[in-house]
Amino acid sequence: MSDETKKPGGREYTVDEILAEYGSKGRHGPKPGQPQKPGQPPKVVDFPTEKLPPIPSAPPEDGADEPTIRLVKKPPKKEDKPIPEIVPEGVGRSIGARLHTLLRRADHFADHMYDQAQPDEAARRAEKYTPGVDREVLPDESAPVRRPRLRLVKPRQLPPDTPPAKLAAQYQKGLKSQAVRARLALLLALLAALCSVDLPLLSWNALSGELAALGLEVFQLRCWVLTALLALTALLCCEIVAAGARQFFTLRPRGESVLLFALLFTLADGLTAPRLAERAGFLPFSAVTALGLALALDGEHRRRRADRMSAKAASQVKTPYVVSMNPTLWSSKPTYTKSSGSSLGFGSQLQMEDGGHAAYRVAAPLLLLGATLCALMASAGQKAPDRVLWAASACFTAAASWSALLAFALPYQKLTQRLNRVGAVLAGWPGAARCGQGGVIVSDLDLFPTGSVHVAQVKVFGGAATEKVVGYTATMLRVMDCGLTRPFHDLLRTHGALYREVSGLEWHEGGASGIIRNQEVLVGTAAYMHLMEVLIPPGHNVKNAIFCAINGQLSGLFLLNYAMSSAVNPSLSALMKAGAAPVLATRDPNLIPALLEQKFKLPVDKMEFPPVDRRLDLSRPAPEEAGDLVALLSREGLGPYCDAVVGGRRLRLAVRLGLAFALAGSVIGLCLTFYLTSVGAYASLTPASFLVFMAAWLVPQWLIANWVNQY
Repeated sequence: MSDETKKPGGREYTVDEILAEYGSKGRHGPKPGQPQKPGQPPKVVDFPTEKLPPIPSAPPEDGADEPTIRLVKKPPKKEDKPIPEIVPEGVGRSIGARLHTLLRRADHFADHMYDQAQPDEAARRAEKYTPGVDREVLPDESAPVRRPRLRLVKPRQLPPDTPPAKLAAQYQKGLKSQAVRARLALLLALLAALCSVDLPLLSWNALSGELAALGLEVFQLRCWVLTALLALTALLCCEIVAAGARQFFTLRPRGESVLLFALLFTLADGLTAPRLAERAGFLPFSAVTALGLALALDGEHRRRRADRMSAKAASQVKTPYVVSMNPTLWSSKPTYTKSSGSSLGFGSQLQMEDGGHAAYRVAAPLLLLGATLCALMASAGQKAPDRVLWAASACFTAAASWSALLAFALPYQKLTQRLNRVGAVLAGWPGAARCGQGGVIVSDLDLFPTGSVHVAQVKVFGGAATEKVVGYTATMLRVMDCGLTRPFHDLLRTHGALYREVSGLEWHEGGASGIIRNQEVLVGTAAYMHLMEVLIPPGHNVKNAIFCAINGQLSGLFLLNYAMSSAVNPSLSALMKAGAAPVLATRDPNLIPALLEQKFKLPVDKMEFPPVDRRLDLSRPAPEEAGDLVALLSREGLGPYCDAVVGGRRLRLAVRLGLAFALAGSVIGLCLTFYLTSVGAYASLTPASFLVFMAAWLVPQWLIANWVNQY
């Protein structure tokens, strides 16, 4: 066919004939020149053609009667489809096909692994000049809500919120006489202890001759002397005895109630012991009970003295700094804040019961019941009713631990004395009980109090007026309400500039922007100026400085001198050791972790630095969101702030440890006295051994009290 077309005057073939010759291969019709059989399909293969708009008809040339055919190919499709998975028929070949698909996908990933969009210039600049911040842990709403703890006792009505000055005057009344009585009671108790112990230098047998002439025995005289000393001690400790009776009759027994029962049974045993033949030579436990009463009065005096000191310190400042605790302020954990406020609620918290009374609200009824049962089982249960008073005296005296009323008073007094020297006051036991692990909001004035920052040098660029640049910068810093407000206020007065009105204030990392007199003003650090594309001349890229740009042009540079107190680093270390993480809620654009670490060597890796919007919220807590009162401060700086938080936490731990030792001593002593009285071991349970046992449990309390203020 092709040869014939090449000949001059040869035959011309149609499209159907061409397709029949080369496309059908004899499958769809007869060969060329053969007639088509009826029912046979046409010799045409459909081409993929697109629909085109109709072409205007034209007259055929030279009598041509064949139509013109236009063949248009479809455009190639983009190769962005996902790679299909080859799954041939047959289970035996499926593993090989899947492996081949996996290899193809690996090749595709290797070819496109570097096809990532490069960050633009603005993103690179923001990454370079914006300081890194910490993310806040938001509360998990899907977590189950914990049920509140069941309260064993209904909360009592809160004490009246007495003003601190009036409260200090109330505590002052009778304080000196109470101190004198506490010393006399301790002296009488020590004298009773000497009378209860047989010493070589103090022999009672020398009086046997004179006493025999009077019809008395040495044992009887010693019993009566010990009973008299115990009675005198009880008179000196009248508030302890009265408190125990009031608590018992109102069905609210505490540690004083246990002491009251020990006093009553010991007095009864001391009066009846001389008349019992089996008690000959075995003295009552008057010295042990007397020492318990004297130490209880001493603890009451120490707490009252510390409360008076706290109330007096709180009354000397009209607008103190209030340290409060919010349970979910930052990162869904307890957070401590400091803000200016009033002493509202301080007097009420100072009069509330301490941790020792709160613990004995549950322990005292159990100890009273246990001592009563042990005394009855050791006497009547052993068919020896004549020793019921001796057994009851021993059991109740062992249950009345010496450190019961010293567990809070002793460390509280020592901590109050330390906090009073630095200008901090704890809001009683409720304030200390709220101190635990969490975050502590640290602001500009905490790190650098008023007077710690000075403007060392001022430089103006672009021919701008110095008064204008100083006024604009001071105005912006005043609106930003950061630690630089006071030094720039002094600079403003020095140059005779004025504050202006600012509108459209916007905060950014490293600075802020605003509109002053229809001019855009940028105030911040050198990194902030780079971020806002403000050109800084060579040699002026200073870190501890504030820059001012007006309408995109650098107008002023203010070199700053930061003087950090030597107490900042130890205070931060004490906070971190106590489990409290400092949260930097600074507004000064310069106070970022990088500067604090490089220049002041602060451990910023253990601090948290929130984003700028959260720093604004944390540095200005609303009054209704201030939280629960923890302490009052009368001085600026981080030292008093940290001392109050750390001291409250250590006091809470000290009280818990002291109560643990006191209750353990009571339980162990009650068990030992029950066993010895049940077998009638008079020779083993002597006043001397009893004194040694009770004094041994007092040693940990003194050690804990001396530890509470060592930080």
